[in-house]
Amino acid sequence: MLVYEFISQGSLHDILHNNNNNNNNNTKEVLNLDARLSIIVQSADGLDYMHSKANIRILHGDVKPTNILLDDDFVPKISEFSISRLIVRDKEHTGSVIGDLNYMDPVYLQEGLLIEKSDVYSFGVVILEVISSRRALHSENNSLVKSFLEAHKKQRKATELFDGEIAIIKDLELLDSLACMAMECLSLDVDQRPTMMEVAERLHILSRSRKAQDVCE
Repeated sequence: MLVYEFISQGSLHDILHNNNNNNNNNTKEVLNLDARLSIIVQSADGLDYMHSKANIRILHGDVKPTNILLDDDFVPKISEFSISRLIVRDKEHTGSVIGDLNYMDPVYLQEGLLIEKSDVYSFGVVILEVISSRRALHSENNSLVKSFLEAHKKQRKATELFDGEIAIIKDLELLDSLACMAMECLSLDVDQRPTMMEVAERLHILSRSRKAQDVCE
């Protein structure tokens, strides 16, 4: 018999898009910027551990909000490792590309080669979804990634894309920093993407800076 931890808050996707049936309260109100930043930071730590600190290197292959589960305290648990097991057996190559196209690394999509920075790309999409509360594919003709990339290329701040519930003036700098980090993760040049270790370290710096700011206020 297998015993699994009860994940009371459902998935990050459920909460961001109000699909949570486990709680009668409006959970989205609870998910303020501090909670979202904490979820991003701890998820990055989990992926960093899988990539560089576990006894056997683990590539996830399907990083997305649906596979990030949250407990009572909104501590994230990365789930769904079926693709990981396939890749371990097949030495990072897979005969057919598996996963959610909305979060998939274009390199993996084209070449069937899953690498650490494939997870980095997917995590970049997750960051955008967390700070915008928009689905990765929110219309037939436009994607979340495309919207942020267009703003980034035109050197415009992505203020209008942020979730209005967290986009208050004093937090726009932090949201811009998160958006810029996501853009680096989404680079089509794999070598230009940061590692998950680098992403986690930078997120911790942002988190510490925010806590220091709160103390000063």
